[in-house]
Amino acid sequence: MFLFKQLWFPFLIIVFPGVIFSLFLPYFPVDETRYLSVAWEMKLYDSFIVPIQNALPYSHKPPFLFWLFNLDWLLFGVNEVTLRLIPLLFSLLNITIVYKISLKLWNEEKIARYAAIMLSSTLSYLLWSALIMFDIVLTFWVLLAIYGLLSAAGKQSIKSWLLIGIAIGGGILTKGPVVLVYILPVVILSFLWVPKENFSRRWYAWFALSLAVGVAVVLMWLIPAAMTGGTSYREAILWGQTVNRVANSFAHQRPFWWYLPWLLALLLPWILLTPVWRGCSRLTNDRGGRFLVIWIAPALIVLSLISGKQVHYLIPLLPPFSLLMAKNLATWESGGKTVRWHYPVAAFYSALGIVLLSLTFMKPGGALENIGISGARSLSFGLIALGTVLFFLKKRSTAGLVNYTALSSVVFFVIILFSGNTFFDKYDLRGISQAIKEKQDAGYSIMHSGKYHGQYQFIGRLTQPLVPLETKEAIGEYAANHDKVALITYEPTTRAVNREDIYFQQPFRSKKVVLWNRKGISRLAKLPVGEQSGE
Repeated sequence: MFLFKQLWFPFLIIVFPGVIFSLFLPYFPVDETRYLSVAWEMKLYDSFIVPIQNALPYSHKPPFLFWLFNLDWLLFGVNEVTLRLIPLLFSLLNITIVYKISLKLWNEEKIARYAAIMLSSTLSYLLWSALIMFDIVLTFWVLLAIYGLLSAAGKQSIKSWLLIGIAIGGGILTKGPVVLVYILPVVILSFLWVPKENFSRRWYAWFALSLAVGVAVVLMWLIPAAMTGGTSYREAILWGQTVNRVANSFAHQRPFWWYLPWLLALLLPWILLTPVWRGCSRLTNDRGGRFLVIWIAPALIVLSLISGKQVHYLIPLLPPFSLLMAKNLATWESGGKTVRWHYPVAAFYSALGIVLLSLTFMKPGGALENIGISGARSLSFGLIALGTVLFFLKKRSTAGLVNYTALSSVVFFVIILFSGNTFFDKYDLRGISQAIKEKQDAGYSIMHSGKYHGQYQFIGRLTQPLVPLETKEAIGEYAANHDKVALITYEPTTRAVNREDIYFQQPFRSKKVVLWNRKGISRLAKLPVGEQSGE
């Protein structure tokens, strides 16, 4: 009850847009739809040990998130609305653990409250809290392990080390060994932050026990999965998804510095406030500051060295950045008064709206074309209004302006939600998925031109796999050997399609997805192969 009293505001920040997203947003291809389809096929084929995609073992991700989806369906029936609440729940747990970590580092309630608010209202964290992705769940396991390490540093306890082990195991079952990237540096450099009276060589022996517990947790799934998934799946999960990925991770396909500009964007809007960075030069003066540097810097360096860079790999580092910013802000604050440091945030929203509005008077293209002129203008007016209101706020206390800045993030996403109908419609696959389902129920085999990412299986509740084919020759041969066939391709929006050649078509991202009949397949086979696939 005490925690809820302290955290109700950051909880509300997460829950309000999260529930709205659950009710109104489509599931976005290809990632969200793929992961839901894997979970759906696990249920369909009663395969809860080996994940399944398009009727084949899926080795790219461990099963924990897929288990959560199936648990949701067990409790509430197969539905789409409640699924986004799963990352939302883990997001709330993350906020709670960040609050507790802050208290362990500084034992100051104000810093802990600021950290919770800042994390919950960071634009990137707020977005990922409503997406069907692995990163918010992975962040939970990272935070649980970090909390366990801080507890062990304060008082050596077998419970703390067991907690760390369970967190490691849970993280590996969620997204693989990458969880260690965020944890191991903190352990290895423990001599820099653990109180001297509590640190000894036995510290690493205890962590070895935690690691063994984590491995034991993973083996409870890995052994039966390797035994039942077949040779290819066994080689993939034991070798291809670990050793091969590590061996190929340092080819620098993206430059070392690639994460730095993205990190600045991920920390919006708080990075715009000067006070949250004042005091960074004094971070190592206290144990908490040293701990944050050790938590952030090595992990960021390792991620930068790895060639397979993705923006969402930085999500587990948002909590320590929130703690850092909260500490600096609370340290800088004097007498509860503040100057006009919220102006850059107001300027950011207003400038974003003005730039977007200017683009609507130019030739549409790219992302603007996907949003639509009316949607872009509606979004721009909303952002300008948000920036203007924030600029003229009269609240003068730091706590009050922190709250208003946090609320601006919620308003930002609400504006996007109600301005993006045209954009969201191009990612809504319910129409084409239902058309595929009807054809499958009528006995048709559905071919897919190019690689298939499973985007229709769950949305259409499909019970049969699609047939991915790479060439027009393969498509023609398959069609010649089957009586009832249809074909999915992705065509430029400018290409005219005869109605008598298709069963269904709809916008899909920057193209349109088309379900061709046999007559259309015959005509399409005459086109160059490269024009058939839109993935």
